[in-house]
Amino acid sequence: MGSETEQHSISEAGKQTYFYDRIRAPFHGIVEAGWITFGLLIAIRVFEAPDEWKAAISSAGFFGLLINGFTLALASKTGKKTTNLISFYQLLTGICLIASAFSATLAIFLVLFLFAHIIFAQQAPLMIQIYATNYSPKERGTKLSTVFIIVAIGGIIFSVGGGELLDRNLDLYQEVLIVMGVACLLNAYLVRKIPSKPLVKAETSSPFRNLSLMWKDRLFGMMLTAWMLLGFGNLMIMPLRVEYVANPIYGINLSNTEVAFLTFTLPSVLRILSTKIWGILFDRMHFIIWRMCVNACFIISVLIYFNTQSMLWLIVGAAFDGIGKGGGMLGWNLWVTKIAPPDKVSAYMSVHTGLTGLRGTLAPFIGYTLIMEASPQTTSFISTGLMIISIAIFAFLIRSSRFSEGGLKY
Repeated sequence: MGSETEQHSISEAGKQTYFYDRIRAPFHGIVEAGWITFGLLIAIRVFEAPDEWKAAISSAGFFGLLINGFTLALASKTGKKTTNLISFYQLLTGICLIASAFSATLAIFLVLFLFAHIIFAQQAPLMIQIYATNYSPKERGTKLSTVFIIVAIGGIIFSVGGGELLDRNLDLYQEVLIVMGVACLLNAYLVRKIPSKPLVKAETSSPFRNLSLMWKDRLFGMMLTAWMLLGFGNLMIMPLRVEYVANPIYGINLSNTEVAFLTFTLPSVLRILSTKIWGILFDRMHFIIWRMCVNACFIISVLIYFNTQSMLWLIVGAAFDGIGKGGGMLGWNLWVTKIAPPDKVSAYMSVHTGLTGLRGTLAPFIGYTLIMEASPQTTSFISTGLMIISIAIFAFLIRSSRFSEGGLKY
């Protein structure tokens, strides 16, 4: 009885992690809203950036993920606690964002904003190590889903306020960037309060050794293939959600507030409403079936959103995107804990984030090329085709013993 109670109780480290993670979550949401919505809006409507630079803004964070394996190797050599490393990344990001607010030219803005996003992305494999260490397997999904809800609420408030601010006066974009920078600085302070340990050097010191996990662990490699197809399908279309409704050539040309509502506010609301449900299901449901359900939401969203000019149907498409993101964000952050040994979680995650970075770096350029050469509709069909193939691969893996009650479950 005592051991069962102990198993279900949150450790002291877990309590502190959960407490400070919730406090810093709204500030994380502010920065997320900035990457997704305001970076592109500022580039399009303030600096009139050409398409290739708009694609660069959309892919900057993913390029950051692409180099996760190398920065993780460097970070492990410092011997610093993971939260101290995350704090350093947040501090650099905040300084760059505040500096970007005072950029006089597109070139200076791009250098600072892109560098900020790349640095911000370096925290991903570090945070998953903290969650894997400080939370038990049966509570990760539930606890992290609550944090993601708060992240989404912070992002919603910022996206609504920022959109209205830019509609009143586009020159106030500087204030939007400064708020993002200050949010990073506050995050840098708060994350240091979360208990953590230095990385295990033997498991994180070589990015090339980590990459070998793709063929040494067959299940991991197959899942990465399915994730790659899903990611390409989803990420190539993601920046086009703003382009499709903001660019007059597609016949919609919504206001800044309406663009922010469709591309961030509404999806975030549905993400909030669905995240807790996805989190509970993540802890209790067969992971592959869970993942296929999330994929289906993205497919429905893309097919509806890019094949209509009706505001009602755009809202429906954006809503399914939000529901999918409720599970997608959770799955992206935690799925390696389902198959990776505890001391190798960061190594597995660095491979996953690296491949996410590869597809995220390339996908926006492919998406913009397709939408210019073909049409939003054709691009949406290609996107959904890739995601359907990914579902088929996940279905092939459904009987793996690694996902059964008696399998490897960390």
